[in-house]
Amino acid sequence: MKKYNLSMLKIFKAFIFLCFSSLIVSHAFAIETIEISGGGTKQINIAVMPYKEIALDKTNSRMHQIIAADLYRSGFFKPLDINGLINKPSALSDINYSEMTAIEAQVITLGQVEITNNRIKVNWFLVDVNKKTILTTMEFSGPAAQYRAIAHKISDTIYEKLTGIPGVFSTKISYITKNKGRYSLNVADADGFNVQSVVGSPQPIISARWSPDATKIAYVSFEKKKPIIYIQSLVTGQRTILANFKGNNSSPSWSPDGRRLAIVLTYNANSQIYLIDADGSNLKPLIQSAHIDTEPVWSPDGRLIYFTSDRGGRPQIYKVSSSGGEP
Repeated sequence: MKKYNLSMLKIFKAFIFLCFSSLIVSHAFAIETIEISGGGTKQINIAVMPYKEIALDKTNSRMHQIIAADLYRSGFFKPLDINGLINKPSALSDINYSEMTAIEAQVITLGQVEITNNRIKVNWFLVDVNKKTILTTMEFSGPAAQYRAIAHKISDTIYEKLTGIPGVFSTKISYITKNKGRYSLNVADADGFNVQSVVGSPQPIISARWSPDATKIAYVSFEKKKPIIYIQSLVTGQRTILANFKGNNSSPSWSPDGRRLAIVLTYNANSQIYLIDADGSNLKPLIQSAHIDTEPVWSPDGRLIYFTSDRGGRPQIYKVSSSGGEP
């Protein structure tokens, strides 16, 4: 038993090193253009009014609070303090534009929430304060349990309307926790609410990766005394083994079309990158070398795969055609 624990510890430490090494880059052979937005961008002042609530279950968080929190986290918006306002409009005819101008609001969102017979309906508006015009208006409806989901949809619409970029507030996040010696792969809304545990294990879980259609998660688990790659369906709840080959199986990365994954195997001693179909068939090496190649990532168009390698003497980032060849 002691021998097994020591072996597992060595394997896990090796994985941590490989993951960390991908962050240590002193030189890249191809110069790539990276665009960073958000820092230094002038924020849009938005007044998020309390939506008028009809027959609302008060145990739910208020719609406007969810929207304001979404927009604030984006960094592009500054939700204004509306507590001191005498008039908090829920209808277009109630807007006091002088009061909105006084608090330096550029846009205002307002509306009405109605919950009846366990159904929710939201009518809302986005208004340009300076021009006194409606930028957009929509109605969302669905089961009352989708209260927060509808709020996120409104946030997405506001974000895209004012920035030209699709919002991500309706998306999900995945993360791994450890509590009392047990690891858990969790899925939650983008704001951290509605947490669901997908997989639990007393052994480490690492490298969770979403499929492009967001219906599956590939991850690495040590539950069978070695690292094995699994795919978990979030739709059916079914779990399948993607890669359980000789040696270590690690670093899953989905192709943009979701049909294949790049993975790392120590099948022939060194860590090498392989391609495999999403059903676990058609395994083939991407590159064959005597070096350590790890942490593959596909380009958005699927034509290239970027990876970390020590072939230059220390960890560096390389790229290679997804059909193989020389990096």
